[in-house]
Amino acid sequence: MKIVVCAACALLLLGTTGCLFGGKHKASPPPAVVDLNPRPVNTDTNKFIITPDESIVGRVSSVNANLRFVVLTFPLGQLPPAGSRMNVFRDGAIVGEIKITGPQHGDNSVADIVLGDAQKGDEVRAK
Repeated sequence: MKIVVCAACALLLLGTTGCLFGGKHKASPPPAVVDLNPRPVNTDTNKFIITPDESIVGRVSSVNANLRFVVLTFPLGQLPPAGSRMNVFRDGAIVGEIKITGPQHGDNSVADIVLGDAQKGDEVRAK
């Protein structure tokens, strides 16, 4: 009788383990989609390029309207070379053009008014 009970338990054990391990099958993955018109992939979409603003910006510190020249103040080490032309801005609009003539001393420079006019406090930027 012990043999019959052991055989029945063994059959029961083999029958249940088959259901546990092999009863449900995983679904096969869907077939791969093939693009007939491949486009180049841009991998640099998340890279930002930051470049410093190296333009020279100064302010009009005094104006001689009769002789048509201005004295400009620039940040230290950023004086424009003599002969360069710059635009004069007031409230974001171009109101004149100047030409750096010199003399230059420290952070100050002298420029002739070529076109338009300039007032104290106007911004001067390279063309």
